[in-house]
This record gives sequence, C-alpha cells and structure tokens, in this order.
Amino acid sequence: MPQAGAREDGGGSSSGGWLVPLLVLMLGTFMGALDTSSVNVALPTIEHSMGISPDDGKWISTAYTLSMGVAIPLSKWLSERVGITRLYVYCLIAFTVGSALCGLAWNLTSIVAFRILQAIPGGLMPVVGMTLIFMMVPKEKIGTAMGIFGVGVIVAPGIGPTLGGWLVEYSTWPMLFYCKIPIGVLAAIAARLILPQRKPTSWPRFDPWGFATIAVALFSLLLATSQGQDWGWTSYPTLILLTVSLLCFALFVVIENELDNPLLDLRVFRSWPFVNSMFIIFLITFAMFGTLFYIPQLLLGVMGLSPLDAGLAMMPTAACMAVMMPIAGRLSDRFGPRLPASTGMLIATFAFVHLAQITRDVPKENVIFWASVFNLGLGLTMMPVTSGGVAALAPRLVNSGSALNQVGLRSASALAVAALGALSTAQSAQMMSDRGAMVNTGLGPRPAGAAAPATATATAAAGKGGATDLYPLYSVLKLEVTATAYANMFVLLAAMCALAGVLALFMPGRRPAASAPPPPPRATLARAGATPGAAGGRFAGSRRARSRSV
Repeated sequence: MPQAGAREDGGGSSSGGWLVPLLVLMLGTFMGALDTSSVNVALPTIEHSMGISPDDGKWISTAYTLSMGVAIPLSKWLSERVGITRLYVYCLIAFTVGSALCGLAWNLTSIVAFRILQAIPGGLMPVVGMTLIFMMVPKEKIGTAMGIFGVGVIVAPGIGPTLGGWLVEYSTWPMLFYCKIPIGVLAAIAARLILPQRKPTSWPRFDPWGFATIAVALFSLLLATSQGQDWGWTSYPTLILLTVSLLCFALFVVIENELDNPLLDLRVFRSWPFVNSMFIIFLITFAMFGTLFYIPQLLLGVMGLSPLDAGLAMMPTAACMAVMMPIAGRLSDRFGPRLPASTGMLIATFAFVHLAQITRDVPKENVIFWASVFNLGLGLTMMPVTSGGVAALAPRLVNSGSALNQVGLRSASALAVAALGALSTAQSAQMMSDRGAMVNTGLGPRPAGAAAPATATATAAAGKGGATDLYPLYSVLKLEVTATAYANMFVLLAAMCALAGVLALFMPGRRPAASAPPPPPRATLARAGATPGAAGGRFAGSRRARSRSV
C-alpha cells in the first residue's frame, strides 16, 4: 500500500498545484475548530431554553471534548482502510449532519448524543487534514502551507466566542449549529472534486487492544480534568481516573511496540525534532488555552463587559494571529523553524510579564493590547514548530505523528483549563480569607493592587451602616482578589513560554539548499585518465575495477 506520507501523483510543485486544495482543507477544519469555542458562550442560553441546571449543561461541552479525544487515535487506521480523501469527505458530511441534529435537539440527552456525533468527525478532520498537506505540498513549502492551514485551526477558537455571543444576543441558539450546514455542504462538495483521490490498496487489521487502552486513557484523563474542579482534585473519583489513565497509557505503549501494524506508530518518538516539538506544543497550547479561556473571564467578571462586548474585544487578538501565521510559515521555509519559534516565544513571554501586572482598575485596552501581543508571538511559533516536528519524520510516520500531535494538543488544552482553574480558585479563596481578615481587623498593610479610595469608602460605609453595608467592601475585595489571582496565573504562563523559547533553540535551523555534489579534483581525474566531463563514467568504472582487483 502507498505510504500515508507519500505525495500524490501530480501534486504540484508550485502553489498552483496545492493552494486551492489547501484552502478546502482549511475550510473544513475551521468549521470543526469553530464549534469548540462558540458553543461555550451559548451554554447559559441553551440551559435556560431546555430547563436544565448548569451542572448538567456542562456535559454539552464535556461530551464533545471526550469524544473528540477518543476519536483521534483512529485516524491512521481509518485513513488506510477507507482512503484518506474519502475519509475527509465522510467526516465533513457527518459533522454537518451532527450540526443539523444539534439544532433540532429537544432535551439534554438528545443534544449530548448529537454533540458526540459531531465530535467524532470533528476530532478526525485536523489529523487527516494535516496528513493530506504533507502528501500534497513540496517539502520546501510545508511551512507556508501550514501557516495558511493554521489560520483555520488556531484562529477559529478566537472567533468562536464573538460569533456565539452575537448569535445568542440577536438570534436563537439553534442558529449556532444551523449556520455550519451550508459551509459543511460546500466544503464536502469541494473536497470531493478538488482534493487528490487515493483508494485503499490493502485492508490493515484493526488493533482492538491498542484502541481500547488509548481510548480509556484519554477518556479518563479528559474526564478527570474536566470534572476535577467539581469533584475535588483529591477525591476518589478524580484520583482513580488519573491512575487508570496513567496505567492505560503505559499499557498502550507496551502493546503498540509488539505489533507490526500498530494503531499509532510510536517510532515517531525516536526523532528528537518531533519529541522537542511535542514539548513546545504542550507548553504553548497550555498558555494559549489558558489565555483563551481566562482573559474573557477577566473581561466579564472583573471589568463587567457583556458576553458580546467581551467577544468583540477579543477579535483583535484573533486578527493578530491570523495575520502572523502565514508570515511565520514563509519565515520557517526560509530560515527553518528555530528563528520564528524562539522569537515568537520571546514576544509571548514579554506579553505575559505585562499581563501579570494587571489590577482591577486596569483599562480593558491594556489587557487586549498585551493579549494581542501574545497572539503575535503564538502565531509566529505554533505552525513552524508543528511543521518542523512532523517534517522530520519519515513519510510512513506522518499520519501517526499528526495524530499524536492532536492528542498532545487536546490533552494540553484540557489540562490548561483545569489546572489554571484550580490554581485560580485556590488562590482566590486563600487571598479572600487573608485580605478580609486584614480589612476587618484593620491590621496589616493595604493589599497590593487594591484601590485605596474604593476600599476606604466601602470600609467607612460598613462602619456606619453595620452588616447591611458590608457588601460594597466584599465586592471590592472580590474584584481585587480575582485580578491578583489572574496576575499570578500570568506569571506561571510567562515562565512556560520562556521554557518553550529555550526548547525552540534546539529546533532545526536554516534548511541547507539542495545542490549537486562537487566534482572530483582535476588531479584525481587526470590520474584516473578521465576528463571532467567523463567523470561519471570512466572514472567510476576504473574505481570499481581497482576494487575488484584488490
């Protein structure tokens, strides 16, 4: 069977041969990535419409995340069994049907079931799309192609909250799903007509034990991280799930190393550039999703913006990333991934250092500016690192590398929201207790970052009006504590970006230009009795003759 990483016959060596198929791939993956973040904004409206509690409503997003993670490891086997282009078209059709059914959902059970139907093709599309890119695009243009592809994969989560907020405010929540139907239909037709076709030539055996172990491992990890905040991080369900996840990951490694045709080929981890890129992707995905989730929370909870205003305020950050990614791809093709990746992480670290100085009184323009600067750095880093790691693999390993890349990205995003949420909650509770005690007793210095006039006014009101007027003081303290907790979180993210910048220095540098081997020296040719023009014939033949005589 042709290897998954091999290029299609007729793949163009210029942009005319691969640019249009690349745009088709970007359209499909953009639609899947957009669904991840846009629905979160509409959850309160969906809960109110269906009469369900917020605790139950969280499963609308949790089920999507869990199913998407479990589906990713199937990508390699399905690509070989069904055909990679045909699989991509099937995923587009299934995702579109799932979107239509989600819009028709009538209760919690139905919408969770339809979200699972959406999530399975939604998890496969980015992996299949990335593999198709490495099949179609010449190696010297991979950075540029991945930069364009990244506009759909990475920027969509930034646009999602704005779209969700606008539709919820000016339309109905089913439109959040119905608007994807025409896009999905057009993308499926275009993929069928434009993408290079390849039919499977063999029927690889399915690896049931490998799939069972990796599916349980990912399901347990994602469920523990999504519910750990509610269950408690030291509760028995959370600890059991994390233990099961660790054991199943270890068992998966043992099983895959014993098979001739594994579900995912773990030989990708023998490539240092790929392993290094996975470390960097984990760190920057952690920072990206922490920012994507908690900066809107900062705008909503501390600065009092509406969901739509918060979504609109985040648009400049998404625009910065969209502009930077194609530029980063061209830089990667010209200089290798090391320069754009290390420079991007330096910019991201600088942005987080400034975000770590926020208080409750900081203007929202400052927050948006430095979040945009961070996204500039992220856009400069993400695709050069991803393409540099996968490009270092042998063609037969590209499909497994793409799938493991997405597994790392999904795991990092879930861990980011869970871990940073736990850190923020714990810090807020502790600081609220400490600062409340200091204000009530009048002991100790004024908390760092507190606004003296507002706190003083609230304290005076509490003294005159008694317990009834303690609420202004509580409100001020809560805003101060929340802002400080977010500032401390940004310090941690700055350290992670700095570490990613150091690792980026070990990425490949400038790719050497292809050139013909230098001709042998004239003296050697003369001794061999050959002219430079005949070096490839008589000189080589005399060398073989001498070798045979010896």
